[in-house]
Amino acid sequence: MDSSKYKLWQVAKSAAKTFVVPDVPLPQLAATLLNNRGIVEPMAVKEFLYPEYPFHLSDPFLFKDMKRVVARIFQAIAQKQAIVVYGDYDADGVCSAALLTTTLQALGGNIVEVYMPHREKEGYGLNREAVNHFIANGVNLIITLDCGTTNNEEILLANSANIDVLVIDHHHVPENLPGAYAILNPKTPGESYPFSHLASVGMAFKTSQALLRQRLVEHPDESSRWESFEKWLLDLTAIATVTDLVPLIGENRILVKYGLMALNKTQRVGLRALVQIMGSQLGSLDTYSIAYQIGPRLNAAGRMNHANAAFELLVCEDEAKAKELAVALESNNRERQRLTERVVAEVREQLRGHENDRVLVAVGDGWPVGIVGLVAGKLLEEHHRPILVVGRTDRGLAGSGRSISAFNIISALHQSPELFEKFGGHAQACGFTVKNEEALEELRRRLNNLAEETLSDEDLMPVLTIDAALSLKDVQETLGELVNLFEPFGMANPKPKFLFSNVQVVGLSNVGANGQHLKLTLSDESGVIKHAIGFNQSLAHGSLRLGDHMDAVAEIVVNVWNGRREWQLKILDLRPSLTS
Repeated sequence: MDSSKYKLWQVAKSAAKTFVVPDVPLPQLAATLLNNRGIVEPMAVKEFLYPEYPFHLSDPFLFKDMKRVVARIFQAIAQKQAIVVYGDYDADGVCSAALLTTTLQALGGNIVEVYMPHREKEGYGLNREAVNHFIANGVNLIITLDCGTTNNEEILLANSANIDVLVIDHHHVPENLPGAYAILNPKTPGESYPFSHLASVGMAFKTSQALLRQRLVEHPDESSRWESFEKWLLDLTAIATVTDLVPLIGENRILVKYGLMALNKTQRVGLRALVQIMGSQLGSLDTYSIAYQIGPRLNAAGRMNHANAAFELLVCEDEAKAKELAVALESNNRERQRLTERVVAEVREQLRGHENDRVLVAVGDGWPVGIVGLVAGKLLEEHHRPILVVGRTDRGLAGSGRSISAFNIISALHQSPELFEKFGGHAQACGFTVKNEEALEELRRRLNNLAEETLSDEDLMPVLTIDAALSLKDVQETLGELVNLFEPFGMANPKPKFLFSNVQVVGLSNVGANGQHLKLTLSDESGVIKHAIGFNQSLAHGSLRLGDHMDAVAEIVVNVWNGRREWQLKILDLRPSLTS
């Protein structure tokens, strides 16, 4: 399918003025890129382009419950109380657990167990069986990470046994909060912390930061030790912040920017082994490495077996054991890829004839809970409309949903709570267990009715947002340096996309193992010639011929070969020129 037939290209307006930051004029294109990201105030521009750690991070004690959390943890440490760290089974939960456990142990905490539920057998969040297990083992304090905000009954059970619960989370906050000892969640109504987009790992980092600051109040002579310790926590912070798809703006941008520095020099034996197994190397890791290499391998543990394997890798200090764990995660990830491809094919077949439904719903046997979210994400890209993928399991109908920005999926689920055993998530992603087949059909009906009322045809059209129109002569080192200034890229700060109009195809070939990639040589009216690559686009543009005049949307990338640097185009979309 030719993607240009169903993508709407939108070129952003050029910024009205340039910016001075500080006393250094930026080119017009830089002003446009900043304006496109909503960054226009001088101080905001300075913080975005030149973030300083820790200067541009807010005081962790601005969280309204942080003093209470810190005091309770230090009480547990002083009294040698039994502490359980309870994390979610995804990369955010695992990295949060590894980060906070590292901090608590360094401060002398008595961590008796790090517990992550089995995705299929226990499901998301704190559960009664686990709480009863903690009660039987004399636990005094439970710290939940990346979960807990919706676990009212389970926290009530813990409280009845005189176990305090600290909830550290970032998920959607229900109307009735649980009766935890303290709750750290940037989305809590009335929360005083100025940045609300932290992942749970960011919350774990801020908690660690607060604990270390409190330690320094009592032991100021230890400042160099704990300042260094804090910075080395940033590797895990960066991994989970990118993997959990939170906006890379504000504090998240700072945490990831400096986290990449720590990651590329990481002292964690497990991470070093994982980087080697995946065929990369320290010093070259970026947000792409995290999103498409490190993150999927950590997530594969919880999707295919148990998240404990990923946690063990992150805290492992033995090189031989770390290599063994990394090899196992690599194997899990490959099996996850094969299984995902199979389920995607089955869902595609089931959706035939329903492609125009406002909300797509697919249900099948043998679709693992750990895979359905990935499948929903892939199908969302294809259909650009809300989709639920549900697997029939021993524990019922468990599924995941993904949505477009115009349709808040978690708010939609909150309109029908009686249909679910449980559910949770964000505006564009959710997980749930439906009560039965009848409830699922009713959910399908209600969601489609809601979408019919709220979504326009334009909402269902994929939009390719373009930062600026350029010519091929602009693709050079200075442009590359400007683009690099906007790193790290991710949610809410995508890599800049540029429109190149009326370029002529003067070279054309299919490359790759199966000829799936499109390799082009392009020229424009300036006479400049540039190379371009369109990954997995050969089939979509099979009618393309030499001499054709095309409009292209592309990112710019650098190709280094035999020590020579050449800036090229990475084609995102291509269509016959409207100006030829």
